[in-house]
Amino acid sequence: MKLMKKPIVSVARNENITLAVKSCLDQIKIPDLTGKTVLLKPNVGREVDPKLAINTNPEVVSAVFNYLKEKFKAKYLIGDSPIINTDTKKAFKQSGYSDLINDDNIHFLDLDDRPPVQLDINEGRILKKIKVTGYWNEIDAIITIGTAKMHMHTGASLSFKNLKGLIYKRDKITLHHLQNPELINQLKKSIEKIKELDVAIADLAHIFHPVLAIIDASYALEGMGPASGSAVKMDTIISSTDYLAADIIAIALTQPKWTLVNVPHLKLISDLLKDAPKSRNDIITIPEDIQGFIKPLEPPPTSINIKYKNVNLIDIDSCSACLSTIFNLLKNNKEFIDDNFTAENPLKLAIGKGIKYSDLYDNTFLIGNCTYALQEKGIFIKGCTPVESTILELIKNNLKKNKKEN
Repeated sequence: MKLMKKPIVSVARNENITLAVKSCLDQIKIPDLTGKTVLLKPNVGREVDPKLAINTNPEVVSAVFNYLKEKFKAKYLIGDSPIINTDTKKAFKQSGYSDLINDDNIHFLDLDDRPPVQLDINEGRILKKIKVTGYWNEIDAIITIGTAKMHMHTGASLSFKNLKGLIYKRDKITLHHLQNPELINQLKKSIEKIKELDVAIADLAHIFHPVLAIIDASYALEGMGPASGSAVKMDTIISSTDYLAADIIAIALTQPKWTLVNVPHLKLISDLLKDAPKSRNDIITIPEDIQGFIKPLEPPPTSINIKYKNVNLIDIDSCSACLSTIFNLLKNNKEFIDDNFTAENPLKLAIGKGIKYSDLYDNTFLIGNCTYALQEKGIFIKGCTPVESTILELIKNNLKKNKKEN
């Protein structure tokens, strides 16, 4: 019987994150990148400040680039495709990447600024084709540099889910709109919380094959990820040429009581790939003992009402863009919401393609085009995704209308 060759995952910690990156990458055998066109793919999906654990820490990406540049003479690219209503270059600049994207030795790409390339996924269970960045055919090697963060829709977002940013513009949203109840009911026998989104992300494993996975846990995001949790300083870097192994170790460090079932897309990928690791027992770590790196994070909440008692949010199969907009609405307008809504008379919001009439209360604000079919039951706010200011204006107008009527 042939024994499975265990993948190697390197873990390093240092307050000097450049030293942490070097120490981590020194322990693994990186494929020869000489003469290749190499895309560094950080997670820069939102216009936010650095070190919030929402986007990849620019210090980590700079350290990775400088390390690789010294070892391999290659053409280096850096880029991402952010969430809807986000300017790619603005996101990079606000997140602290100005020096890196202006470096003559690396070329910045807005991955959405060319017409897309369509890829077939013949073996996909729910996703049969997808449009990806128009630069796809020019890229020889992809290095995913994801952030370690909790995620309300997928359990966690690590190195593989970061590759979702290779998908062209609004095609990312299609992953949230797919429906196959028969398949989901079948998969729920072994993965209780699985959704179509998880299957679609796993299907991407047929076409996305990064040569190196690096997980930035300099700061990790706990709680209401992907964009509204709290940053936890860990000073840790994880790397491997096997992205699934890297993600498994990241889970072991941040959610030691979890298994892959808690991150359904990774469970599906582990079942899909031949000889794939299923747990940390199938992986060689450097160092062998990683107990000292463990830092349990607060898991993603099951309901936003845990934090906002005067808000009733119905969220069934929404996308992260809509959810992020709602989080920002609540965070940026807390005083207004507290002045006008109570636990007995809450602000009622609904997002997501899975909402039915029976889920709704009267006078619920229906956020986004996914809720259009239910507009007779509530107050519909169009857009994909509606901007925060539009939602706030309609809420204020509705309050004024109700006061006049009363």
